[in-house]
Amino acid sequence: MDATVVFYEVLILFIIIFAGFIAAKTKILRGDTKKHISSFIINITLPVVILMSSQIEFTTEKIENSLWLLGMAVIIFLISIGIAGVSFKKAGNDKEKVLKFAAVFSNSAYMGFPVLNALLGAEGVFYGAVFLIPFNIFLWTYGILIYKKHNSFKHLIKDIMSPSMIAMFIAFLFLGISVKIPYPVNRGLDIIGGLTTPLSMIVIGATLATVKFKTLVSDKWIYIVSAVRLLLLPAIAYFLFFWLSPPEMSLTILVLLVGMPCAAATTIFAQQFGGDTELASGVVSVSTLLSIATIPFLIFLFL
Repeated sequence: MDATVVFYEVLILFIIIFAGFIAAKTKILRGDTKKHISSFIINITLPVVILMSSQIEFTTEKIENSLWLLGMAVIIFLISIGIAGVSFKKAGNDKEKVLKFAAVFSNSAYMGFPVLNALLGAEGVFYGAVFLIPFNIFLWTYGILIYKKHNSFKHLIKDIMSPSMIAMFIAFLFLGISVKIPYPVNRGLDIIGGLTTPLSMIVIGATLATVKFKTLVSDKWIYIVSAVRLLLLPAIAYFLFFWLSPPEMSLTILVLLVGMPCAAATTIFAQQFGGDTELASGVVSVSTLLSIATIPFLIFLFL
């Protein structure tokens, strides 16, 4: 990848993040506005982006790349769970829950999809949607089990079947039977999907604006989990599979998405299930700030 292009694309994303930061600090974004924007992204614009990825040409190469990516992603999630299980025991129970969640789950949707779209276009988004399959399965099983147990298999399936997962299955169906969306609908959906990147970056910026400076500088666990999330896990992902000579595209997608900052869901899950919300906000904020440097570093070093 051209170094200048990578730098400019990442810089553009962080300029939008800064706009969200200013909007929150000046009270342009206030109250539940951020929550509503996040809901709009998760339930509308992101599924549309995934659906529109079905309009690329489907080939046997994409099938092979997808299978490689699925297999590697599952292995990395299992390794991440193992590392998280032994790394944060001394943090205390409430903190441990947040740190384990933050270490395992990257911001592959909010942050990852815009980066993939900027660097690789629609094809990158398609493979990003493939990565979401194991991501969502682990998120709604292990992620919730960190805090609570499901009452029934029915509730588990309901949690897994998010709008993005449904859009992924429809996208695969459209690819399989070569469905082409008519131009007016295609163009309208394309515009809606295009809102994902700016809105996601604005939400991240607004999140950064709510975190107390004291929290960011005083808790060592924030920096430990950020190092695991941003450096250790993507390095493991690269060196573990590179020698197997997987498709270049599959390895690129894996390293990029594993190397994203801690998931925005870290804060949401902590709020909903009684975790340390201040720590969760600090982890998301610091890892996002540090990713300004680590994302280009990963691209230059490994890709």
